[in-house]
Amino acid sequence: MKPLRWDPSVMIRGNKTSEFWKEHCKDESRKLLFILGKGFDVRMNIAIKELVDSSPAVDVECWMIEFDEGSGSTSTKYQSYADENLTELQILLAGKALVSKKILLWSSKGKGKRKRIGDRQAAQILSSYDQISSFTDIIIDISALPRGVYFSLVGKFLTFIDMYATSKTPNLFVVVAENAEVDIRIKEKGIDQDVGYLHGFGGTIELTSESEEPVIWFPILGEDKVEHLDKAYGHIRPNEICPVLPFPSKNPRRSDTLIKDYHQLLFDKLNIEPQNIMYVPEQNPFEAYIRLTKAISNYNESLAALDGCKAVISTFSSKLLSIGTLMTAYDLIDEIGVGVLNVDSQGYEIESFESLKKIKEDSELFVIWLTGEPYDES
Repeated sequence: MKPLRWDPSVMIRGNKTSEFWKEHCKDESRKLLFILGKGFDVRMNIAIKELVDSSPAVDVECWMIEFDEGSGSTSTKYQSYADENLTELQILLAGKALVSKKILLWSSKGKGKRKRIGDRQAAQILSSYDQISSFTDIIIDISALPRGVYFSLVGKFLTFIDMYATSKTPNLFVVVAENAEVDIRIKEKGIDQDVGYLHGFGGTIELTSESEEPVIWFPILGEDKVEHLDKAYGHIRPNEICPVLPFPSKNPRRSDTLIKDYHQLLFDKLNIEPQNIMYVPEQNPFEAYIRLTKAISNYNESLAALDGCKAVISTFSSKLLSIGTLMTAYDLIDEIGVGVLNVDSQGYEIESFESLKKIKEDSELFVIWLTGEPYDES
């Protein structure tokens, strides 16, 4: 097994993020690019507000990704809340550059059918390294971005930095305002009929459907995803399944509750062996990355007589754990065929926007440092 890219690693969380940005941005030569998504999520502006409040004079350009979910999405009825968030953002960035980047989540396939293209469109936002070569720091805030969009976006930035950053590697951060209660109250409605591997994270699996190598599936479990799991299983048809549960977590009984909720699917229908269950810390994407990477590598080594294995990861849990998944797939892309299979929802519903505002302040900021100064050999 090759050395892990992100071990050791750097993550800043909670009340330490404000002092980190204040200290980090003391250097007046820094030029920041901040990327976020326009959406109705109450957490949309938490990270940018903390950055601007802690470093008012910082030289920052903001790219705002606007994604069109189509007229049929249940999320369209929350447009006024997205506009409210936009107004707040414009006030926060007064005098600083705000650039809109519009993408489509769907394309028409004819006769009322449509195909999800948001992941490809997100990757196309960055078409040349010249677009970002002048920035010393790049911050991607995934708090209000769909999973398919931020996976492809972060993957593209990582790829371009690895390929084209020659003189000095820019700092690449992923930030997220984590709040499990908000996630629970934003209900996903309907799932895609067509599922597939995210753009840039297909490994070699999608190219070799008749592969003789065993396929090991690592679903990261979250609440209310029975239909999503069933759909993903039908697409993958894995030889072995290793469910991944969040533990330790803020709710110490969360993993027990998930086991109870999925018991029939996991043990009665899918015949999962209890010893195959994995646990990863709910709020540490780097530790999730380390454990997943080691587990996949161990499977590949133990199955060497069969030319190794292929691995599929599906994340149905928090955005923090999703980033751990992203790092795992990215780090193993050249060594083992690792794909990320996504089962998207067709829209979202919330019972009360005002109730979300009340618990917004309970959100905790995480800054995940992926490239740049801490990792430079010098």
